[in-house]
Parts: sequence; structure tokens; C-alpha cells
Amino acid sequence: MTLTARYIKIILLFNGEFAYMIDFLRRTVFKIIKPESFLGRVADKILTREIFMYLIFGVATTVVNLAVFYLCNRAFEAAGWNGVLGSFFERRGWSKAAELFSTKGSEYLDSTLIAWVAGVVFAFFTNKLFVFESKSWAPSVAAREFTGFVGARLFSLLVELLCMFLFVTILNMNELLAKIIVGVVVVVLNYVFSKLLIFRKRKDGSLSSEQA
Repeated sequence: MTLTARYIKIILLFNGEFAYMIDFLRRTVFKIIKPESFLGRVADKILTREIFMYLIFGVATTVVNLAVFYLCNRAFEAAGWNGVLGSFFERRGWSKAAELFSTKGSEYLDSTLIAWVAGVVFAFFTNKLFVFESKSWAPSVAAREFTGFVGARLFSLLVELLCMFLFVTILNMNELLAKIIVGVVVVVLNYVFSKLLIFRKRKDGSLSSEQA
């Protein structure tokens, strides 16, 4: 059996087991609440394969992001690195701006950027393959998806950096705690972008004309 065939077999097996789990969960929930009730309609929207897969890989992406952030932050601190922004202000002699980072430094922003790159690469492949099941690897389709994915993640990165600056530098919050809080916001933002813009499907569930 070739490596590709084994890979496909593993994915099909995983999808089958996961679909069974979601079906069991839905049947259990709808024994407790009526499907036509308000809570039932909400549960019907939430208890889907796509939502659960996104949450699983969203958590996995957050773990990758946090791990890379933590390792980079520790490495920068051990090396005495003050961060690109802090060092830039110091070299320029902009003392007022440099004072902002006099206590915490700005290396956490560098760590955030590196962690973002690692998270984006991991998230693109897991979202494409497992969450939204975009199966085409045609260069034009994959390039369009990746470009849109990176563009959306750049926006959420900007939100992340601004929130990290607010929480850590202005509010003096612990870096890791701030990272966790901001991570939750970013996961929600990224799902909306991926669902509505990047891997969107027609109402019948097939790929949109841009991806077909």
C-alpha cells in the first residue's frame, strides 16, 4: 500500500469514527431537548462535524501557537533580547517610546509573530483537509485558498498584536494569560473568515464556483 493510500485510509477511518460520535451525541441531546425548541435549534447548529472539527483543530492550533510563543519568549529572555521594537526605539533615541518597554521589553511581540507563522501553517492544512474538506490541490485553487487564509490571519494577527500590547504593556498583564485570552478571540474571528470567505460552500454543500 502506498503512503498516499494509507493516508487516505486513515482520514476515512477517522472521519467515520468522528461522524459516529457526533451522531451519537446529537441523538443523546435530542432525547433531552426537543429539536423544534429554541435550544434544539441552537444545538442543531452547534452539534455538527464542522464545528467540532474546527474546535479540535482550533485548540490544537492554539497549543502550537502557545508552545512556540513560550519557547521563543524563554529563549529571547535567556539571550537578553529586548525585542525588535524596543531595540529600534533605543537605537533611534526615542526615550519616551522606549520607556513603554522598559519593564517588560518587547520580545513578547517577536514571539507572538513567530508563533503566528507556525500556527498559520498548521491551521491552513488542518482546516483545508479536516474541517472544511476542500479536497482540490490544483495550484490555482490551493494558491487562492492559501492567499485568502493568510490575508484573514494577517488581520487577526493585527488584532492579536494590538490586544497583546494593550494587555501586557498598558495593563501590565501576565504575557501567557494575555495570550490565552486573546487566543480565544482570534479562534472565533478565524472561523468566521474561513467559513464565510475562504472555504465557503454553496447551500447544497458543494464547493463554490471559485473552488470547483
